[in-house]
Amino acid sequence: MSETTEACIRGCRMYRRHLVECEGATDETCLGCLPQRATHGHLCDTCRRRLQLMIHDSPTVIRWLTGNMIAGDSGSRAKEDHEQIRSEGEVPAPIKVDVLDLRDLLRDRLTLWVDDWCEHKGLSGPDRHTPEADAEYLLMWLPGICGLSWIGDWWTEMAETMSEAHALAPWRPVMRRLPGVTCPGCAETNLAIFGGESDVTCLSCGIMMTEDRFELWQRVLKEDREVAS
Repeated sequence: MSETTEACIRGCRMYRRHLVECEGATDETCLGCLPQRATHGHLCDTCRRRLQLMIHDSPTVIRWLTGNMIAGDSGSRAKEDHEQIRSEGEVPAPIKVDVLDLRDLLRDRLTLWVDDWCEHKGLSGPDRHTPEADAEYLLMWLPGICGLSWIGDWWTEMAETMSEAHALAPWRPVMRRLPGVTCPGCAETNLAIFGGESDVTCLSCGIMMTEDRFELWQRVLKEDREVAS
């Protein structure tokens, strides 16, 4: 079966790889203009993996936003909707409306994606829409979802929503760098693990490696050093 030559729908470019007609091919001002190939539907490998992680993390982010809706309540557990209702005569705690709106937007986005996919494929979705059920369903069908003509819009919507969520109620710990380890994609030593993730990301070329792939890459580097010595 022949491989697709389609470019990633998100316009990703290969780091320091240039088109023939690129006048800046030897100019440091051009960091790369050769399109990244789509390997999962209309997405490149990095975009597919990032989408997978965003969908997987969405239910956790929704719970986190729920627990951070009460103004001044910074250390509480995630509260369910019914727990936000106060008894008669009790003054309700002020709600962070922007956090509430964003939580509902994230919930609605997952539900809408499931409904659109089911309508597109003639399928039945989860028995009941919940963040957990919707996320699990989307992940199950992710290979096909990546082939939707509008997947680029969905990717951007989810990325913007998750970014806004972190800005309103930060949850990610500090990014951890991996000094001295070269990247298999660009050979630069600029690898890091973003807070709350296990994947290794190259901050130069953008490729992502799961824990297993990174461990394999470390073994390759170790063997190369042993041979060279």
